[in-house]
Amino acid sequence: MIDTFNCSPQQLAIWLSRLVEILRSQGGLTWHNFVHSVAGKTAIIEIDGIQLRLNANHSEPLQVDITDNSDNSESVEAFNFRSEAETLRDLIGGRLTLDKAVATGKINLRGTLSELLGIQKLAMNIIADSAINPQLQQLWKEFDDLWFRPSFPPPVLSLEEQTAQHGELIRNVPNDVLTIEV
Repeated sequence: MIDTFNCSPQQLAIWLSRLVEILRSQGGLTWHNFVHSVAGKTAIIEIDGIQLRLNANHSEPLQVDITDNSDNSESVEAFNFRSEAETLRDLIGGRLTLDKAVATGKINLRGTLSELLGIQKLAMNIIADSAINPQLQQLWKEFDDLWFRPSFPPPVLSLEEQTAQHGELIRNVPNDVLTIEV
């Protein structure tokens, strides 16, 4: 039986709010990158089908409002981040790299190049901080323990077994485009 509160938009919003406050309290480069990446922007994220809207003002101090977006009928193009909890578990656990998750479609990101680079830098900083910050470790443990886990999680390869698949991008180009002769 799934604990519906622990797999709800409200619980996910609580954890994301705590993440923001942990980053704010530790300050430093990660907080600076967070402010630079989100100030004055709105994002829609989806984790395991649960949608949240994040609004970050452009004032000092930065305020981030996190609300349930399940009622809104946003198009697929409106999502800035989409993933599943198992992918996030593998990423935090060091069994999957961020680049591999994005390249294989396990994490879908949408934004301008500078926004995507900012998200990548921020995610790498948070992952690095998680190794030494007990508050981040506790937050992750709560998520890992309480969030829904499928009965049979998909097998995850170790980092050594995640060989690069060369040509991944070209496989997404339609054949009629590939056959154009210049």
